[in-house]
Amino acid sequence: MFMALGALVIIAVLIAGSSFITLQESRLGQNTLVSSRAFTAAEYGLNKIQADWDKTPNLKMLNGASFDTTYTLTGQGVCRVRYTRLNNETFWIVSEGRAAAGDATSASRTAVKRVGAILRLRIPTIRANGAVTVNGNIQVQGSPLVNGTNHIPSGWDGCDATQPDKAGIVAPPSATVSIQKSDQVVGSPQVMRDALVADSNTYIRYGDETWNTLVSMANVTITNGNPPNVAPTLNADGTCNKSSTSNWGEPWRSAGYVEPCINYFPIIYSTQSIAFNGGRGQGILLVDGDVRINGNFEWYGLIVARDDIVKGNGNATLVGAIMARNANIADNSEVLGNITVNYSQCSLEHAMRGSAQVVQAKQRAWTEIY
Repeated sequence: MFMALGALVIIAVLIAGSSFITLQESRLGQNTLVSSRAFTAAEYGLNKIQADWDKTPNLKMLNGASFDTTYTLTGQGVCRVRYTRLNNETFWIVSEGRAAAGDATSASRTAVKRVGAILRLRIPTIRANGAVTVNGNIQVQGSPLVNGTNHIPSGWDGCDATQPDKAGIVAPPSATVSIQKSDQVVGSPQVMRDALVADSNTYIRYGDETWNTLVSMANVTITNGNPPNVAPTLNADGTCNKSSTSNWGEPWRSAGYVEPCINYFPIIYSTQSIAFNGGRGQGILLVDGDVRINGNFEWYGLIVARDDIVKGNGNATLVGAIMARNANIADNSEVLGNITVNYSQCSLEHAMRGSAQVVQAKQRAWTEIY
């Protein structure tokens, strides 16, 4: 009897111990799984921010300001991402992932992981030393105005009025610059001779970016050479409709302007020569051919043409700079009609910064906080 009771006690102890060990191993496995899910959610948030970077903070967000966004991973967990702007070019991003055992929304056995990264704006560096830069001959006649005096767009914020004036036209030393009337080109100097503008790299390499990388990031691609009468548009909820191919941002700041689109600076790419007949926009315009400007078209930012600026009709206005690579050396650039080109450092900086993508800093960019 006593031996049987002792055996039963020993067996019960062994079963209880085995059950306890099994339960502990199960919990340990679940904890490891939940911890991995939380870490995955945190990394997802960090990568999602970079992949879907909303360029609005590039210009709108103040240094030191922060805001949060949340993503839900079905069956995995949730992550909350906080942006903090450190300075004009860098952001500190912290992504916190949360996951629970079983149901991801359960409060029991919840794991929390947090990772952070420093992101920097990959801002194109464009060497525009004048209102019009050409790699070849250029003719100015009719009633145009090419003005290298630094222009502050009306109503724009964040412009530095102390920036120096630039040349009206920048051309290679051997190029022929024909100006019908002296007052058609204004600048300091009126015409600047620069051997670098004869280098094709000036038109395809922009610091961290190149022609090809900017083309790959283009918000709008024009394939027929005849863009629509572009103008800013809104979504039904009142936000800027960035999916519309006819929405190229809002350069106006006066009556009738579309306020939600003032910080939208798209990259526009045309696969061939292009002719504008009206509308308005802002940002970076890349043209794989000639640029012809007709009507009352208004553009604020940078235009880079693979070939030339060719004559057009109307009262077009360009605020920023235009560069013509003159790939077809047999042609010449022409600035005719009533076109006005005003150099604007502010417009160029807004276009460069507003269109910039983010990348992780090269050193100590990523860290696991806990």
